[in-house]
Amino acid sequence: MHFSVEDIKKLAHLSRLDLSEETLMKRRANLEKILDYVEQLQAIDVEGIEPMSHAVFMTQHRRPDEAKAVFGREALKVSAGYEEGLIKVPKIIE
Repeated sequence: MHFSVEDIKKLAHLSRLDLSEETLMKRRANLEKILDYVEQLQAIDVEGIEPMSHAVFMTQHRRPDEAKAVFGREALKVSAGYEEGLIKVPKIIE
């Protein structure tokens, strides 16, 4: 795909870029290379190929969901801020 200098100037203006003529020409060449590569990729026959969700094959190893004992309020009784079944915390709103 080929772009005119005016196309690149318009893109630069829409992007709010103030580019010199030399930079415009470099960007024009870069943009043409990128779009040529995209055209090459679009020409590849991918019929019957399953889309990838990730570049590296990964499986999720999940553990079984089992009920386990957790610390209860008794474990919190050793806390310095424990009082009457509650935990005291510093006041954060004045």
